[in-house]
Amino acid sequence: MYAELADILEQMAEAELISLTDDEQTGAVDETAVDRAIANGMALIDAHCRDLYSVPFDPVPDLVRMYTVDLAVYNLYSRRTHVPMPDLIGQRHKQALDFLRLVQKGQASIGIPRMVQADNVSHGALVSGNERIFSRRKMRGL
Repeated sequence: MYAELADILEQMAEAELISLTDDEQTGAVDETAVDRAIANGMALIDAHCRDLYSVPFDPVPDLVRMYTVDLAVYNLYSRRTHVPMPDLIGQRHKQALDFLRLVQKGQASIGIPRMVQADNVSHGALVSGNERIFSRRKMRGL
């Protein structure tokens, strides 16, 4: 996982997280809902980074952890249509997406080396076989 419950709790109060996840009215954080929100954020990050970086990330770069938290918090708020999305959460979500688009284009870095790209490798097929039976030369009797 790129982030954990503790990372989410650094961004919001536990009572707020309970209100966003407690579908069963138990009075506790639904960790399954938090894990799902984190996993969805991870999937989005991996989709944008997989062409340039080896994913999943291990160890997790700080920027990846930060943006995973931002995406997960946005995902948690999105579960509750009756709870207004705070402007800051929407701004962080947009910032994360904008950054990931730049990473995908190769215009930004997450702070670790990219995968080595084999740009000069030919991907054509190498075909070998017996000598041609018929050729122009053989057809003319030369």
